[in-house]
Amino acid sequence: MHSETALDRTRTAPPSLPWVALAALTAAAFGTVTVELMPSGLLPEIGRDFGVDPGAVGALVGAWAITVAVTALPLVRLTARIPRVRLLGGAVAVVAVVALLTAWALAYDWLVAGRVLSAAAHGVFWAVLVPTVAGLVPAERLGRALSFVLAGPTLAGLIGLPAVAALAGAIGWRAVSGFLAILLAAAVLGIHRTLRPATTRTAPSEGPARFDRSAVPVGLLALAGGLVLVGHFAAFTYVTALVVRLGGLGSGAVPAVLLLFGAAGAVGVALAGPLADRVPRAALVGTALGVAFGLLLLMLGSGRSAIFCLGVGVWGVAVGAFPPILQAAVLRASSVRFRPLAGGVLVVVLNAGIALGAWAGGALLGGGVAQLALAALLAAGAGALALAGALTADRGGTS
Repeated sequence: MHSETALDRTRTAPPSLPWVALAALTAAAFGTVTVELMPSGLLPEIGRDFGVDPGAVGALVGAWAITVAVTALPLVRLTARIPRVRLLGGAVAVVAVVALLTAWALAYDWLVAGRVLSAAAHGVFWAVLVPTVAGLVPAERLGRALSFVLAGPTLAGLIGLPAVAALAGAIGWRAVSGFLAILLAAAVLGIHRTLRPATTRTAPSEGPARFDRSAVPVGLLALAGGLVLVGHFAAFTYVTALVVRLGGLGSGAVPAVLLLFGAAGAVGVALAGPLADRVPRAALVGTALGVAFGLLLLMLGSGRSAIFCLGVGVWGVAVGAFPPILQAAVLRASSVRFRPLAGGVLVVVLNAGIALGAWAGGALLGGGVAQLALAALLAAGAGALALAGALTADRGGTS
């Protein structure tokens, strides 16, 4: 009787995750996103070196997002016959080589060209990354695996960008770019050393990627999720203005507020995996509504620092959890054959959301921070409602 019970427990125990392979992917995600964000922390240094306005340096981040949005899907289709491990490693290697060459860039135009090339490779990496994670783990552990890998970008914002800024002050931004190239090269090695066996054992046979009926729910979920991110980035791109002019906290409080937001985001990432696996539909709509509610608290906290900071915390937790939950939902709605293209669709929509949100926030900021916060709230709220509608329409999705 006892042995029978033990056997039952063994059979029902959830399979362990391939942590080493997932860690290699997390390191690559951390490195590529740190390279993406690097100009944001080095505006004066890079501007002085090339004799350009800091605004032109900042525009490199937006140009990166636009490049990814435009090139991801075509490049995913062009590279469909390349094995995933080779494609992942190759994409990260391109970012590494360009980071190394950037350290010796002689003109701003060279820097721009390198960023465009890196962004295109980055888009391929992210389009292939999510379906690869899905192929490494069982469906019931997908949320946990994705939240682990997507901790990389969160840490890039929390640790990578501040570290880049601090190191640049000590050794110069060009040396920092070279250091990131070394970090990415190590990630490439990690991918090829750890991911190949895991992928060979567990990835399903997919055949050529192609559109099928699952493209409809995937597209609806991605577009609705992108609308939530438009609201988020419309506000977050100008978070300094919100802290100073809406929260009334003063410019000296900006680092502390960003630390609060980052810590809350890390909590959200930690919660995303269990939520995405246990209550996927409620988690998706709930975190989208959480983004909207956090933005609402920012508005209600005008001149009331405690309420404003509460809003920052709620917003951070919700937006930290939302991307992994959204990506898990999209993959579950996708057929195995469509998954590589579903990853491309996600990358396109998310980066379009970044670019559109940043542009809309800048256009609205002239009308006042209250107007900006209201528009961000409406976009996030509309996205949450659209997600609820998309999940209702997708009767065949995960319940």
